[in-house]
Amino acid sequence: MKKILLLLLMFNFFLFSCDSGSSDDSAPDTDIEQPDQPGDDKNPDRENYLTPNVDSEGKIIVNYTPKEYVATVEEGQHMLSVRIPDSYYTSASTLKGNDLREELQEIISTGAIKLSYTSSSSYDVWDMCEAGDQNPADERQVWQIYTETGRAKNDHSAGVSDEWNREHVWAKSHGDFGTDKGAGTDGHHLRASYSKENSTRGNKNFGDVNGPRTSNTQFYEPPLSAKGDVARMIFYMAVRYDFKVDNSGVINKEARMGKLDDLLKWNELDPVDPYEIRRNNIIYGFQKNRNPFIDHPELVKYVFGDKKDAAWKE
Repeated sequence: MKKILLLLLMFNFFLFSCDSGSSDDSAPDTDIEQPDQPGDDKNPDRENYLTPNVDSEGKIIVNYTPKEYVATVEEGQHMLSVRIPDSYYTSASTLKGNDLREELQEIISTGAIKLSYTSSSSYDVWDMCEAGDQNPADERQVWQIYTETGRAKNDHSAGVSDEWNREHVWAKSHGDFGTDKGAGTDGHHLRASYSKENSTRGNKNFGDVNGPRTSNTQFYEPPLSAKGDVARMIFYMAVRYDFKVDNSGVINKEARMGKLDDLLKWNELDPVDPYEIRRNNIIYGFQKNRNPFIDHPELVKYVFGDKKDAAWKE
């Protein structure tokens, strides 16, 4: 029954994508090359494989991303999702400061569905990760955050040290919510991750250390292509569940994460890309809520950055 429900969900997503006209038929129909593995120096741009570039025709170019994910934007505009429901953010427009943050929380909380962490009869977090984190180069795999590698979707198991598992990007000990429905099962911050790298990250805060995939006693630094994703997931969680993002670096049961200054910088260094947009759309299909910092990345400055005293306009 669970598999039938999942197939129906993915079929509906496919129909919506076709109707939206988001695919680019003019994009070259080329085979997708698998990114080099960590430690392979043949591809010097490996760290940036999901960082978007805009060509002379206004098309987003992302290495290893199928043409179905490619979006067209006008010069100077940020790439927006084609599936934002009409008027989804209208009530937040013209607000500022705490009023803006509270309205965004209302928007992404109202009607949100809380899935189970593990279930044999209905959608659960495994299903969301398999669908949302699908490897752009191989639909049989998930793409593992932090290590930038693909792994078979069925190569997972809770508690196994050499498979992929479900990484709580906002560490579940920071707020002590475990795997309870809500923060503990929210697909907007749960990502497929290589279990050993997940253990290396542990419950550390995020911040610059000394290069990609490094850590110290307080902070973990992901590769460049994941930095913006991580930042926008942390900002989402802070707004959705009224958590705190600061520069303290404290690791305890308080619902706080950091490092704020670095996360603000990462949001700029690693802009929203088609992979992230696709994932936001898929999680919306499961949970019926969105990450506003993917749909409107500029909101980061209005909620957490140097524009908190200015009114945001959609």
